[in-house]
Amino acid sequence: MESERTNMVNEVIDAHKAIVKSALCQGFDKTDYLVEIHIRFIKNFQSADDPENYIYCTGVMIFPDDEAISKKYKYIRENYHGDLLQRFEELYTLYQNIIQEKENKVRQPRRSVSDIEADKILEDLLTN
Repeated sequence: MESERTNMVNEVIDAHKAIVKSALCQGFDKTDYLVEIHIRFIKNFQSADDPENYIYCTGVMIFPDDEAISKKYKYIRENYHGDLLQRFEELYTLYQNIIQEKENKVRQPRRSVSDIEADKILEDLLTN
């Protein structure tokens, strides 16, 4: 299963692992919510049928809009420092890049066709 994962999936999992490790090094306990939630993310990504889509959906859930992004960054900058803050910023940037990349693919312009071409395509679709 490990070899089937895309680079993006591994990057996200590694970023969550880095947060857990940094939190533990800064004195957080393994039962602290911060550690537990990131372990849960890792396990969910590892067991997902479609980890790429699961990660995208997680990113959209965490960062639904620009206001949420601003609030998340403000929160981490007020509550974390040093390596842990840097790890959060790296993870957040990664999620934002994933969201933007997927949304750019969805928004690609569509090629217009004439009525005659559309009739031919429709006919082909119905006969296959």
